[in-house]
Amino acid sequence: MSNLNATEKITDYIKENILNGNFKIDSKLPSERKIADQFNVSRIPVRSAIEKLCEEGILKTVPYSSPIIKGFKKLNLFDNGEPFKNDDIQMFYVEALRTRQLIESEATKLAAINATEDEIKVIKKAYLKSIDELDKVYKGLLKECSDADLHFHQEIIKSSHCSLFIRYYELIPKTIFSNQYFGFKYRTSLKDMMEHHHEIMNALEKKDGDLAYRAMYNHLEDVIELFERI
Repeated sequence: MSNLNATEKITDYIKENILNGNFKIDSKLPSERKIADQFNVSRIPVRSAIEKLCEEGILKTVPYSSPIIKGFKKLNLFDNGEPFKNDDIQMFYVEALRTRQLIESEATKLAAINATEDEIKVIKKAYLKSIDELDKVYKGLLKECSDADLHFHQEIIKSSHCSLFIRYYELIPKTIFSNQYFGFKYRTSLKDMMEHHHEIMNALEKKDGDLAYRAMYNHLEDVIELFERI
């Protein structure tokens, strides 16, 4: 193992152990010798990794002792010096939903064409579960409702058999979940959403791609309008 590769591996090792809580904030880092023995290397790459992490502010040097773990700096994405303000969050949500609208509408069209009978059954099961969960909205159990609704959307995406759309959904799970969650939280009526889900399911069962596209497009347009009004 080269010193460069060893330094990178040790740097990642220290960061991972800080993030998962094994190395506590304001405690001492294990000794250079101990880390070197663990990786079966000399102390040179360990020292290089520590120097790098000290420069980043993750560790703090202490004379004649192991460095102190300071952790990762908490960033304020909306500092006065940044071009984005808190008000921009609303626009970020709307832009994310517009992207989803284009992708999911096309994915729903493909699902209507490509989904197998078994996949349609899985989508319908998710659809029925999402309807069953709606009564929980009034009880304030928003996570359960948004989870069920998200599952319905995910099954449609998978049934499109398009690796690009499937990968997209895997890359931004937090964004998609927050869309679903706040879509329920600020919704004033569930009637339109239920009708849209019914139209999507009906189009999929008919294997009507164009109808499926319009149904999903209109469904997400309703959510976008909700976010624009918040």
